[in-house]
Amino acid sequence: MQSMQNMPKEVKAYKIGHSYDVRGLLISYQWVLQMAINEIWRNMSWVEKPWKNYYIVKKDDKAIKLLRMQGKEFRVNGKQIKVYYHAKRLIPEIPESNEFGKGLRNKLMAFWRHTGYAAHYVDSAIRMAYQVLRSWKANYVKGLRKRRKPIAKRLAARIKNTLFRVRGNKLVLTVIPRKLYLEFDFSKAWFLDRVKGWRVGEIILRKRDLIMMFTRERRSRDVGGVIGWDMNEYTMDGFSDTGKEKVSLRKLHWIHETYYEMRRKMQKLSRKKPKYAERKLERISERERNRTRDLVNKLTTMIARRYPNHIHVLEDLDKEGMYNRDKGHNRRISLQNWRAIVKALRYKVKVKEIDPRHTTRQCSRCGSLATIVDKRKVICKNCGLIIDRQVNAAINIYLSGRKLKHRKDLWETVIRPKLAPGDYCEKPAMR
Repeated sequence: MQSMQNMPKEVKAYKIGHSYDVRGLLISYQWVLQMAINEIWRNMSWVEKPWKNYYIVKKDDKAIKLLRMQGKEFRVNGKQIKVYYHAKRLIPEIPESNEFGKGLRNKLMAFWRHTGYAAHYVDSAIRMAYQVLRSWKANYVKGLRKRRKPIAKRLAARIKNTLFRVRGNKLVLTVIPRKLYLEFDFSKAWFLDRVKGWRVGEIILRKRDLIMMFTRERRSRDVGGVIGWDMNEYTMDGFSDTGKEKVSLRKLHWIHETYYEMRRKMQKLSRKKPKYAERKLERISERERNRTRDLVNKLTTMIARRYPNHIHVLEDLDKEGMYNRDKGHNRRISLQNWRAIVKALRYKVKVKEIDPRHTTRQCSRCGSLATIVDKRKVICKNCGLIIDRQVNAAINIYLSGRKLKHRKDLWETVIRPKLAPGDYCEKPAMR
């Protein structure tokens, strides 16, 4: 039986404003957080381990033939080839023993006692430091970070529930024990109806607002079906037991394009007014992030409400492997929010990710890879099917989620009735 602590949880986060002067507390917290990161970093050990890595070469028939002759392991990924090799690499080991933890807390408390703030802020800072370093390690192992110590830049404090108590619709935060408490009233907050029956788990204190995280045990849901999603530049194309679905991502793309042009104009101004341009660029980036986050949340909420009890099957897309020498193509890829959409969906529905290889190219009727992929169509040489490439990919992802094999009788009885006449046509197979 699963313990209460290990039960999966649902999380909702909402923000309320405040007018308290908490800059002193936040600066002290930032200092102790960085001290914790420094101390853990100093005591990390680097262990040499065998590692599988890869380099990328341009896709070419001669290159593929040569790699096969050399017996090298490789994978074709779009217009690129990932060639794998084995090497030895230094991997960091983060110290997590009880003895080290006690020593770390004692060192930090020697500084923190002079501030007068509650000692539990040190425990929150240590916990946050470990989260930061574990995240850095995961990205370092993937090759996305260099061997550089993380720096705490954001002026915010992530606070566990030992430092506050909730009385009705008021949250009371301890700053200095028995001397200073801050009270936050959220009785008139717009989100109150959405968190009935939820409890406050953690809070994040910032200069002008407080982010409250509400949690509850995840309710078990009966799976009502499967929907496969093909992620594209402007749309999410889905296929489920009830038929096709299309969600537009054009507004997301428009947001990125708009703020990209605003940044370009401000960067030109930076030669004449560098400080002004720097402040404006920070604001532009923050607004872009906020608008993107808001729209992603609305899109995923709409999808979750439309398909609440479905397993949502998506491709495990890696943007790093999609870049090539075309600057325009690389910029379009960099503006995509595929991972953010998947991450937001995970909070609302059951999500399954699959290998994206051949989802577009493979014929969704007979399963053949002998196809011609055009700009809009996939043409199968084996069975003669001509189908919209995005619909074809969505069907393949759906079949993978249902663990069904490609069969012509399955296509005729299950897939074909759910398609519109313009989605596909047929011609004699090319033998």
